[in-house]
Amino acid sequence: MPGTPLAVSFSPFSRCTHAGLVAALGTALAAQAPLRPLPHPLEPRPEWQRAVSAGIRTADGRPGPAHWRDGIRYRLTAELDPWSARVQGRAEIDYRNGSPVPMSELVLHLRQNLHRASAVRNIQVEVTDGMELGGTTLDGEPCDVQVSGTVARVHLPQPLAPGASTTFAADFAFTVPDGEAPRMGREGHELFFLGYWYPQCAVRDGVRDWVAEQYLGESEFFMPYADYEVAFTAPHGWLVQATGALQNPGEVLTERARQALATAATSRRTVPVISAVDVENGELTAADQDGDGRLVWRFRAEHVRDFAISTANCYRWDAASAEVGDRDGDGSADRCLVHTFYRPGARSWARSCRFAQHTIESLSQQLVPYPWPHASVVEGILGGGMEYPMLVLCGDQMAPLSTQSLIAHELAHMWFPMLVGNDETAHGWQDEGLVDFFTAILVRDFWKLRRPSEARAGYLDWVRSGFEREPLLDHADHLAWPGAYVFACYTKPAAVLEQLAAMLGEERVIGALREYTRSWQHEHPLAEDFFAAMDRALGEDLGWYWSTWWSEIWTLDHAIGAVRATADGKGTEVVVEDRGRAPHPALVRVRYLDGSRAEQTVPVATWLAGARSAVLTFGPGVDEVTIDPDQRTLDVQLDNNRWSAQ
Repeated sequence: MPGTPLAVSFSPFSRCTHAGLVAALGTALAAQAPLRPLPHPLEPRPEWQRAVSAGIRTADGRPGPAHWRDGIRYRLTAELDPWSARVQGRAEIDYRNGSPVPMSELVLHLRQNLHRASAVRNIQVEVTDGMELGGTTLDGEPCDVQVSGTVARVHLPQPLAPGASTTFAADFAFTVPDGEAPRMGREGHELFFLGYWYPQCAVRDGVRDWVAEQYLGESEFFMPYADYEVAFTAPHGWLVQATGALQNPGEVLTERARQALATAATSRRTVPVISAVDVENGELTAADQDGDGRLVWRFRAEHVRDFAISTANCYRWDAASAEVGDRDGDGSADRCLVHTFYRPGARSWARSCRFAQHTIESLSQQLVPYPWPHASVVEGILGGGMEYPMLVLCGDQMAPLSTQSLIAHELAHMWFPMLVGNDETAHGWQDEGLVDFFTAILVRDFWKLRRPSEARAGYLDWVRSGFEREPLLDHADHLAWPGAYVFACYTKPAAVLEQLAAMLGEERVIGALREYTRSWQHEHPLAEDFFAAMDRALGEDLGWYWSTWWSEIWTLDHAIGAVRATADGKGTEVVVEDRGRAPHPALVRVRYLDGSRAEQTVPVATWLAGARSAVLTFGPGVDEVTIDPDQRTLDVQLDNNRWSAQ
């Protein structure tokens, strides 16, 4: 509107000059009135700017030459008593200071404390006693642990020098909540899924030092990469699957199961490892050699950000091989095993192994090869799903398409955030939005379907209802409006990425996400790193786009203002108006009386110069005009996008 203050958008990662700023302002001043509001510069946080100055990050979205990472190794032992639903164990954590400065404390997450009666949380959960700690030691000496909610701090008696290590150990125990807990839990006393079940180190990086926010329940996790050795004891007859590779199959699996796994290792066809008949006969595990009714399952995992465990006495087990490409650059075609575990009565899991195989193979090709030895999907507990490294949990779905979509979504998380370890607590969109973007592609490819975008439809419904109140860059745990978490972490970022793919080309956007993935494998990129990496990979300054859709709640509304003959009568003028606040190219398609068509685009530069309308000239005899004819943008007002001579 007249009098609107001028603002010119520049990416914080571009090389802006004073002359460029003056030129842009001049262009805006010269543009036709009334002027539109323009995206403001997307300012990176001061701590990120300091990290760039220190060489810990680069301004173009990569780890810098001074980047560092602490070293962590867990040795975990635990036992489940399914009848009391109790887990008891001991954790030993070797922690090496990888930074160039001494560290004075060790910070841990005790996320089971979400369930304590006194806990601060933003969802409803079953109340338990939370995580019970005892026998805490530091380098073998008793130590105190200061617990506040879900965060624990261990003061180091002497600062830990760069390169030096310390070992923290503790006994722990907790009661597994019944049902969804969230993101873990049990169904009665026959099926357990254990997530956030042990004391876990917080992330310490060169941008924000320790990052240890309280676990409130709504948002998910931010976790450091580590190596794990885990010994888990379950009753005889209970199958166990976990993050990591099983180290003692001869002690816990039947001979028939081991032979089936050997066959599956080179088979693209699904191989039954445990059949429905085996479940009925109770032949799920090897014999109990010690006679105490228990088996110890030993796992090892390297360079993962978490460790989860599934155990049940009622699961079928299918397996197959997935081709993931060349992991190490030696020219070989590498493989991983995909496993699915499900109850015989699960409604649409007969093809679950094929669903998992398709996701692992497709994303290995589109992004980077899947890096771990197996990808496992277990059924139960949740209405939706939840992801952990190498292991995901998916609720039973009515239809095969729903099951495939859910498995695809959860396994896509193996890349975001399992491989690219973003801060889910603050910015869930950085993994959920990317995963939803790829899930739509995976569903389309598997079923050979061409259907309207669910993300776009969800975005438009939410915005048209007036529910959008907070921008994507708001902290995910601080989104107060009911339903805003799903919208801000899943729906809108996926829709905005789809719109970007429509504008620039899907292969270009996937290629940029591939480069982002390569740059940040086993690292912790922040939002600023994502935007900068995408700009670099796409070769464009998209500051206006990131600012519009991530830091504002602006909407897009292009409209046909007028269709008229040119002054000389030899052509047709189409007036395109920009009635919203979100700038975007406007694709216009006309159909002539003879049925032929033509297209032109109003470039985004027109709107970024401050214009509110633009005129396109076509030939004579225009019968119909449509803006965004394929409905690939997030235009909220479609009834002003079409004009017909009829």
